[in-house]
Amino acid sequence: MAALLFDLDGTLADTKPDLHAAMNFVLRQNGLDEVPDEAITNMIGGGARMILQRGLEANETRWDDAKLDAATEEFVLWYDQNIDGHTKIYPNLMPILDAAKAAQIPMAVVTNKRESLSAKLLYRLGLQGYFDALVGGDTLPKRKPDPDTIELALARLGCAPQDAIMVGDSEADSDGARAANVACICVSFGYRRVSLEELKADAIIDDYAEFAAAAKAIKPGLFDALSLE
Repeated sequence: MAALLFDLDGTLADTKPDLHAAMNFVLRQNGLDEVPDEAITNMIGGGARMILQRGLEANETRWDDAKLDAATEEFVLWYDQNIDGHTKIYPNLMPILDAAKAAQIPMAVVTNKRESLSAKLLYRLGLQGYFDALVGGDTLPKRKPDPDTIELALARLGCAPQDAIMVGDSEADSDGARAANVACICVSFGYRRVSLEELKADAIIDDYAEFAAAAKAIKPGLFDALSLE
């Protein structure tokens, strides 16, 4: 049985504006400089604590674990209250989700964002009804690029690794998929800290209009129902 696994930030939706605002709120509250827009893209990924830590590095500042933990909760609280202020679903994604749902292809979200925040954002974006499973960054002790969360999603969907595709935007997704023996399609428009070539994905797409062809080429016969022709 075929299945699709999707990352969230930078893959399903452009969450950068609201994550950026949350980071800058915490930095301002602590007397630090805001991170400019052109720098934020490479800082997203790994969860709220990691995002905030990169903001501190941009300020050449280090906090002890207790202060960083407290600031992370401040970040999460602000973000939770403003989670979809400027977040947008990526163009041409919805026809893919609609086609997969119509063909009864099970889908899951596998993200490093906290599970509660992920569930809330999916609901706010009207996407929750498309996904049969959600595995967040705090669902298990380890997160991507460790394969555990991907493997848990597959187990919940009842799908074998060889019949699935992980869709992501970063090295956490491509490395995690590889470790779980799952094929990977990466989008070029998301957030990552390495070059596209370094992702070593099975395919890279610049637009979701290219997704169906890429999926069918990687897994012949499994995703023919995604054709929008």
